[in-house]
Amino acid sequence: MEATKRVALIVVVLSVFGSELMGQTPPTAGPSTRTFTLAEAIDYALANYPAIRAAQEQVTVARAGVSLARTSYLPRADSLWESNRATANNIFGLLLPQSVIPSISGPVLPVASNRSVWGSATGVLFTWEPIDFGYRSAKVDASRSAENLAQADVAVTHLEVAMAAADAFLTLAAAELTVRAAQADVDRREVFDKSVHVLVDNQLRPGADASRSDAEMARARITLIRAQQQEQVSRVALAQALGIGSGDVRIETGQALSPPP
Repeated sequence: MEATKRVALIVVVLSVFGSELMGQTPPTAGPSTRTFTLAEAIDYALANYPAIRAAQEQVTVARAGVSLARTSYLPRADSLWESNRATANNIFGLLLPQSVIPSISGPVLPVASNRSVWGSATGVLFTWEPIDFGYRSAKVDASRSAENLAQADVAVTHLEVAMAAADAFLTLAAAELTVRAAQADVDRREVFDKSVHVLVDNQLRPGADASRSDAEMARARITLIRAQQQEQVSRVALAQALGIGSGDVRIETGQALSPPP
């Protein structure tokens, strides 16, 4: 009997703990937080922003165009072998369009016929232009100019990305300072509002002063909410400028906002 009670007690305890464990949900990992200084933000944007990679690939394409233009100096050989079978209806000996053998046709028959005729052709065409009066060198120079233009675009893209990252960083820093100032104003007005209400409750000041203090308090809170909203917008803009798709972005101003020596 005692053994039966112990087994029942163990079953009850296991069921209670099992239900608690089943009710628990595994912790979800929050978005990663990254902290940047001004120099780190610029370096990260230059290393990861998609526009820079696209501009670098354009340089690769232009460099390949220079190599392709240089191949025009080499001789060229085209070969052809063709076999066909057609009816000798009126004109036979058909050759498909190509650049090796001129397209010709057989003789014109006086009468139509449904007999089939085999036809074949083979040929090799070797071409080389030793003198082109500067045409090929001009094509190579044009391809080199395209490569130089692509490299200049890369430099411009680097500058634009760095400027966008720095501007977004400083904008977020200014927004954070605005939030601090707005929060300090709210804290100061809370103390002032409490003092005014104490005086009004003790009939030492008129009730209009309490109403005015409440209105100023509400205005300060609205200013704080707007500053916080602008801070979040600036934080998202910085993440976009850095090429970060997800996660929170924090900044360390350090000496960036201090006055120059």
